[in-house]
Amino acid sequence: MEPRKKIMFLVQDRPNWTGGPIINIRRLLPALKAAGYDVIAPTGYREDAPNARYLEAQGIPCPLFKMPAPTEDYTAWILAQVARHQPDVFIGDTHVAAGYALPWLNAWGIPSVMMVRSLDAYNLEVANAFFGKNLARNASALVCVNARIVEEILKTAPLHPDRIRVIPSGAPTSPYHAAWPNVESFHLVYAGVLMEERKRLLKLWEAYCYALEKMPDLQLTFIGDGPLRPQLEQLVASAGLQKQVSFTGVLLDDAYKQKLSQQQVLLLFSDYEGTPGSVMDAMSCGVVPLCRNMEGIHNLVHHGENGLIFDGSKEDFVIQLKKLREEAFWKQRSAAALRDFADQFSLDTTLARWQRLLEELLAMPLPKSAIKVPTRVSLPPVRYHFANADRRKYPLYALLRGLYILWGLITRGK
Repeated sequence: MEPRKKIMFLVQDRPNWTGGPIINIRRLLPALKAAGYDVIAPTGYREDAPNARYLEAQGIPCPLFKMPAPTEDYTAWILAQVARHQPDVFIGDTHVAAGYALPWLNAWGIPSVMMVRSLDAYNLEVANAFFGKNLARNASALVCVNARIVEEILKTAPLHPDRIRVIPSGAPTSPYHAAWPNVESFHLVYAGVLMEERKRLLKLWEAYCYALEKMPDLQLTFIGDGPLRPQLEQLVASAGLQKQVSFTGVLLDDAYKQKLSQQQVLLLFSDYEGTPGSVMDAMSCGVVPLCRNMEGIHNLVHHGENGLIFDGSKEDFVIQLKKLREEAFWKQRSAAALRDFADQFSLDTTLARWQRLLEELLAMPLPKSAIKVPTRVSLPPVRYHFANADRRKYPLYALLRGLYILWGLITRGK
């Protein structure tokens, strides 16, 4: 019997993190294990590692590295993990230290994958820094969560499109399905990190209050947690809307899907997304997405078919929401959301795409050499778009990083 192939997938973890990447990892890695791979998930963590404990309980080893730490130390630790476990394929996700480890992995003959999960500057820099013409230093393959990201990457670096794959994060099918409400109330939900930057939840709140003037039966549920929660709770109390607006905190797995299925419409006001997990989860329950027009949403939501897209204004938000208050219209979009999810965005579909890529990489004839971990890791200079994630020991690079961070704060007006 042929031995199981080893897949090493680099993870980062922290308490109360409900962002799309970690939800995807909690789903994908056990699915890969169930498909017959041995999965190892080295985890850099801050304060605590609850998701690593979850993966350990699924039979996935998660050696831990305490963060924050200099990137030189983190990269050296990653290389030590590779030397210890000797994976057949290494997946670095979007992590800078993983990208810096690639030259050694290539020298050792280990195929590698980096990922791009969004169109923000950091993610695009991952593609620019760690995927391209220098095959000796870069990843064997690049995974993007939607086709729009691939288009953007190929505009600036039209290299090796044959080694780029589109693999959405995917979500498991749901046993719970939304239904048209029998009582005089209509349920809206936001699911994700409660933060203003990028997610624009204060805009969501403003639009909800405006919609209440026209449709006073609207209920709103916030699923998740984050730095904006105290302010949102204060706004709810000040408006006297405690009976119509609720906060669940973090919900995961079955409890999350069950709560989602009790809603009718999922709201998303973000500036941009990759392939938003909350939208996929909502569609898996037949909850209709109503999303702001943004980068990353059109791969999932087709306006008027499986959901609606509004122009960002509260006026257009109400126009689109009123359409969904019509029972026949909502039921048609709900059925389409369920169908499109099953066809394109289920975890089974995602797993099949990952398996095809892994088998291609495992069949690659790469020259092998002895695995010898360097006693000292020397890294290239800090890049501007990596500055917040790339701590350095070397004084000149540490100074450069500080200047980049300061410049970023100035240019953002903070």
